Amino acid sequence: MTQRNSNTKLMTFLLMLILTLVIGVAAAASEVHELANGIKVTIYGADEIRLNPAVCNINLAANQSNYVPFDNDEVLGALADMNGFSLDLDVTVYLLPAPAASINSSYARGNSIYLAPGTGTIAAATQAYITTHEMGHVLTASYMDNSSIRWDSYLQLRGLDLEMNGPSAPHADRAREIVAEDFRFLFGGSLATSTGSIENHYLDLPTEVDGLNDLMLGFLAEKAQATSTTASVTAYPNPCNPRTTIKMALPSGVNVGNSVRLSIFDVRGSLVRTIIGGRIAGDNVSVDWNGDNDQGQGVSSGRYLYVIQTNGVLAKGAVTLVR
Repeated sequence: MTQRNSNTKLMTFLLMLILTLVIGVAAAASEVHELANGIKVTIYGADEIRLNPAVCNINLAANQSNYVPFDNDEVLGALADMNGFSLDLDVTVYLLPAPAASINSSYARGNSIYLAPGTGTIAAATQAYITTHEMGHVLTASYMDNSSIRWDSYLQLRGLDLEMNGPSAPHADRAREIVAEDFRFLFGGSLATSTGSIENHYLDLPTEVDGLNDLMLGFLAEKAQATSTTASVTAYPNPCNPRTTIKMALPSGVNVGNSVRLSIFDVRGSLVRTIIGGRIAGDNVSVDWNGDNDQGQGVSSGRYLYVIQTNGVLAKGAVTLVR
């Protein structure tokens, strides 16, 4: 009888263990939605994250009982309502049951959005606003961050400065927050844009900046950019008149690819000159630019942007030409 009871207890324990493992696996099973605007959304709900915190790979605040997470349907609806573009982009959204231990607010990192809960029920318009704003950060990372040309074109059109609007500026004055708000305002749905305003009330609304909608829509019309290895680069002389040498130092262990490409752009983002090939000396790649465009004509004095790349390594900078 004692042996039978022991076997029964063991079987009960094993069944409970299997059930716990099944629940844990189910908790990691996320919802995947392919939206009409081309965004493919993977959503991890708050209950899933509570059962398996490892799915979001961040540390959460210890006390989760006092918070109300974002609603799955409201978040999905906000992303589905984004319009005016057609993308091919995978996005992961985490409806956190508690704020991140180090950040007490919603944020985005790469193609992932982390939505922090509220201390009470969050209004639908607020959920749409925050979700779409964070999606603006995802679009920035996917369509702007690997291109100094795009960033410079945006900053110039918006009238922003990287020093005054850099990461040390007040939150609403930071260029990254402004561009995320521009994405939200221009392409968000009616609920996300119901306030009719942007976070920085001192700036013109995006619709009042001539050409801004077309510029940002042009960014989104391109394929999302793959991440490249970055390298250090110099242009000498700088300023130049008109010849300069652009030298890129390759990271350790990276070999020069089959070709080296140097692209020169004006400050509006228009391609001026493309040069294929260069000189290789050790870990350095050098390409000369003589101040001409692709038609062999000398370009006017001014600031020009360049991108040099080979074998998945990319570097970018600016040079001033003075004739």
